[in-house]
This record gives sequence, structure tokens and C-alpha cells, in this order.
Amino acid sequence: MNYRPDIDGLRTIAVVPVVLFHANVAGFTGGFVGVDIFFVISGFLITTIIHRELAEGRFSILRFYERRARRILPALFAVIVASLIAGWFTLAPADYDKMGQSILSALLFVSNMWFWRNSGGYFDGATDYLPMLHTWSLAVEEQFYIFFPLLLMLLHKIGRRLLLPVIVLLVAGSLVVAIWATPRMPSASFYLLPTRIWELGIGSLLALGLLPAAAPKALREGVGALGLVFLYDGSTEFPGLAALPPVLGAAALIWAGTAGPVAASRLLALRPMVWIGLISYSLYLWHWPIMAFLRNRLFTVDLEPTWQVVTVLASVAAGWISWRFIERPFRVPVRAGGMGQGRIFALSGAGMAVLGGLAAVSVVTQGVPQRFSEDEIRLTRSISRFEPAEVCFGVRAAKRTCIFGDPNGKVRWVLWGDSHAKSILPALDTLAARDGIGLMFISAPSCPPIPGAMELNPDPLSKRCAARRHRDLARIEALDSVDTIFLAARWPRYVEGTELPVERSVENATAMFLYDAETGEPHQADVTRNPEVVLARLTALRDRLLKQDRRILLLGTVPEIPWNVADRLKASVLFGAPLPAPVDFREVAERQVKSDAVLSEVAQVENVFYLPLARAMCDTNCPTHTSEAAFYHDNNHLTLEGAQRLVLPILERALSGRHTALDKP
Repeated sequence: MNYRPDIDGLRTIAVVPVVLFHANVAGFTGGFVGVDIFFVISGFLITTIIHRELAEGRFSILRFYERRARRILPALFAVIVASLIAGWFTLAPADYDKMGQSILSALLFVSNMWFWRNSGGYFDGATDYLPMLHTWSLAVEEQFYIFFPLLLMLLHKIGRRLLLPVIVLLVAGSLVVAIWATPRMPSASFYLLPTRIWELGIGSLLALGLLPAAAPKALREGVGALGLVFLYDGSTEFPGLAALPPVLGAAALIWAGTAGPVAASRLLALRPMVWIGLISYSLYLWHWPIMAFLRNRLFTVDLEPTWQVVTVLASVAAGWISWRFIERPFRVPVRAGGMGQGRIFALSGAGMAVLGGLAAVSVVTQGVPQRFSEDEIRLTRSISRFEPAEVCFGVRAAKRTCIFGDPNGKVRWVLWGDSHAKSILPALDTLAARDGIGLMFISAPSCPPIPGAMELNPDPLSKRCAARRHRDLARIEALDSVDTIFLAARWPRYVEGTELPVERSVENATAMFLYDAETGEPHQADVTRNPEVVLARLTALRDRLLKQDRRILLLGTVPEIPWNVADRLKASVLFGAPLPAPVDFREVAERQVKSDAVLSEVAQVENVFYLPLARAMCDTNCPTHTSEAAFYHDNNHLTLEGAQRLVLPILERALSGRHTALDKP
């Protein structure tokens, strides 16, 4: 096809916001939509080539995949090699193991599925440390290229008149699935092919002539201008309706320049725009590992302005070097002295085998722990040992009945709460199993067991939490066998209305204003009212549960640490960095003063008890680790060892009746 410099310029519009968004540059919080633009461009270009070759009777599926191999694999192989080397020096065994798994999935072009199953979602801060995260979009494209050429071949064979109707139906169906799935299963919707087909398909429809190219120039000028306007959208609910503006904007720009230059396409065809567009693939491949490894070295998601500049410049430099010395040589055709098809396939297969083997070594050895001493291995492994409840955790797990303890025992205990309930589950699980008790576990992130306490301007997750809490309460009330209910949460987060600042990063810069939805009080942005709202709602919950002659144990919040324990321990093991001073219990107690008062007030009736975990866990200082075990995997969630070593003894004493916390004055 004829070269269109404006499409390379459009690649610039796609890649620059992505890079700046990933570098945390202010003003580019919606930069992730650049990937959606890439999908439209890819769908248009690939369909144009395949459709034309099929019409001329010269399409070869082998030649198609040869072109894909020349385009995709050399630079990808280089990035993987560099990541394996960098990870050797900057990643703990569990993280190196995880990177090996993601490399294997990237080589097989299923990394979108791997990250869907093994991360908290694309926008979860923890994913910023994963060097291969960005390969999810390559996987989506390559999965599309497995079935789409075959579909076009079939449609050309049985009747070209079916081309447009079938692709329109495919695009419409995928868009409907995306709209339905995005609010219900956002991570799957973001990563997986069925909800992304429509974006590639929009480009395909342009290539198939859905819109006539020979349109009046004034119309094309206007559409091109609109395309520039609608390229950006800061919404994070992707890829549903919120993805339409960037997708349609990209499509408008491509269509507007099809029959000749317009103002928008001339702007995109400027030399600086074209230059960045030419290196956009390599730039995209290299920028994310550079930023991810730096974050692993600095142990922070938020890059300071100096590091933002450094990483962006380093990414551009690496992108140009990769394009000039890796991409271009492999894309030289045979007639110009380049490698033939057989050699391309042989080198591709050999590269995948060698790199896959190296990644497999990392996986089989669980991150090549031989790099460290035995104590260091135990310490770093303890950081990644979590509670056994992932499948039962989340607002969408409401329909699951998750029983721990003794699975054959009568369900007498219920543990209900947010992620802090999940982190202390191993302790209660151990006790329930020992005593032959079935333990029902009910938990979702940032979803405390406070029915009726709502956030001002809640996000979709909080809205689903509110609905879930009412269902959870009904399930608990329906279980006649239950005699003890444990309520656990990060209480200071809701009572104070803010999260504890962790070193240079503030987890929740915006205060969480609560209001009492049950009494119909107006929405008021007054965080000082949070304690009374929590007290009123917990009191109402207490009174409702006590009608069934049950015991309620309010479990206090474990100590919140003003630094990320896991990151600091990794820095100590990997780079010899000094650890912060021990955490003074007085600082922890000060943070919990208001929540202590609220929970103590709720417990001022018979059969309700407040167990202040922080007070029981700490002496002068609060423990965070030993030489071979980490007790936290961030600054407020316990590891498996943390729950077993710190919380289990406290609960064991309390439930055996030997602890004054369960004795009424």
C-alpha cells in the first residue's frame, strides 16, 4: 500500500501519551488510551494489506506471519534479554519468578491472559513493578491475527458481499460485550480479546470501505479536526463506551486522509511527528521495562520529576537505537539483500526456544534463589506468601460460599470485612480447623462491614460494595448455626477518612467523606463526621446481629507502618540499604485513637467485645519482621507469617477466655 506519513504521525499521538502516562507526568492520566489508537491503526493497516492481496489472488498465510515475525519479534527478543539481565540484579526471587512466567506468556502471545489472572488489574499500583506488563497489548493483536486472516479468507471464498456485514456484526457484538463486561469484570474486560476486537475491527471496516474515501474535502477536513479533538479521554472504565472517543477519533483521522491530505493529516505528517511514529513500536517496547525496573530499584510507584525526565529520554533513546539497529535490518526484504522467509522462521523459532528456556529456568527454580543466602531467601519468600482466600475475595465473590477451618464442621464462625479481614484469615483458619469449626469468610477490598455508611461520590467499586454488604448481612442472618461473628477492617481509614502517608507517597490524597445512607442525611463533605457515621452504622449492625443471640468480636486494626515493609526489606537484601528505625507504638496508637473510641463504644453491651490487635501486638515498638520472615507485604496488610506469628496467639488467648479483652467490667 502507499505510504501514509500521517499514520506514522498518528502513531506518535498514540505512543507519546502512553509513555508520559506511565512516567506519571501530570496532565496525562488518560494517556493509556493511546493503546486503543494503536489497535485502530493495526486493524486498518493489516486489513488493507490482506484484503488487497486476497482480491488479487496472491495472499499467503505464511508470508503474512513472516511479516509479523519481522515486525514484532526482533525488538521483543531484545527487550526480553535486557529484562532477564536487569532482573537478575534488581528483583527478588519471587519477582524474578513472576517475570519469568510473564516472559513465557509474552513469547506465546497470551500475556494478556496471564496478567488478567495474576494481577489486581491494569490500574493497580502493584502492576507498575511488572516489567512485561505492556506485552498484554501485543498478545491482543497477535490473537486477533490468528483468526482474522482466516475469517477474511473464508469470506472472500464464499462471497465478498458478506465482508462488511460480518465484520460489522463482529464489531457490534464485541462492543456490546465490552459495554456489558467493563463495569462487571473490569480486569477481564481490559485485558482480553473479546472486548477489544471492536477497536481493531473499526480500523478493519475503514480498510474495507465502510466509509467512501471520495468524500468532499470540506467534510474530510471537519472530520479530521474532530478526530484530533476526541483523541483523549481520562476515564478509566475501559474498554466500554469510554473507549469510543479515542477509537472514533483515530478512525476519523485515518479516513480523513485516505483520499488526500487535509489539515489534520498534514499536521500529523510533520517530520518530528513521523520520526517518533517510526520508532513508536520500539519506544513502546522499551519504555515500560525502563520505568518498571527503576520503580523496583527505588521501591516507589510515583516517579519524581527528575526521574520522569530521565526515563522518558532514556526510553526515546532506547527506542531509536532499537528501531535503527534491530527493527530495520530484519525488515529489509529479500530482494534488497535481506533474510529469506526460511531464515526468519528459523531465527524466530530459535529465539523463542532459547528465551523461553531461560525464562523457564527462572520459573522452575522459583526465581533463581541461589543468588542469595538461605536467610535472605526465606525472608524474600515470606513477603509473597499471602492468605489462602484469593478466589473468595472481591465484590464479585458474593455468590461464593467460602468455608475455611474444618470444611466438614458446622459453620459456627463468620469473618466479615475488607482486605484486613483477608490478611488475618490464616490465624482464624488455624483455630477453626483445630477446633472442628467451619469458618465462613466474606471479604472485599475497601468494603468494610458497615452497612449504610456510604462514601460521598463513590466510585463503581464502592457502589458494588454497598450492594454486596446488604447481601452479605442477609446470608449471615440466614445461618442459624453461626454463634460468633468477627468484624475486621482497616478502621482508621474509614473513621479518620484518610490513609496513612507512606514515605513519599500518599495513598489516598482525597479524604473519604462518609454519610449515613440509612437516615437519609444529605451528602456533606465533612470528614470530622466520619466517626459518628461509623458509630451509628456499627451500632445498628450490632443490634441487628444480637437479636439472634450471637457473639460479636470487633477486631482492631493491626499497626499501620509509615513505610512499606516489603519494599524496604527487599532493598536491604538486594542493595544493602539500611532499614528505617523501629515503629514506635505511640505513633500507631495516635493514629487509632478515634477508631479505638468508636469500637470501644460499640462493645459496651453484652456479647460484644473489642480486641485491640495493635495494643496486643506491640510493646514499645511494633514488630515488622525477623531475620527470616516479613510480617507485612506492604505497610498495613500482614503476610501469612505475620498473621500466624502475631495475630494467632492473640486470638487463641482471647477465644480461650484467658484474655481481659473478652471480660466485661
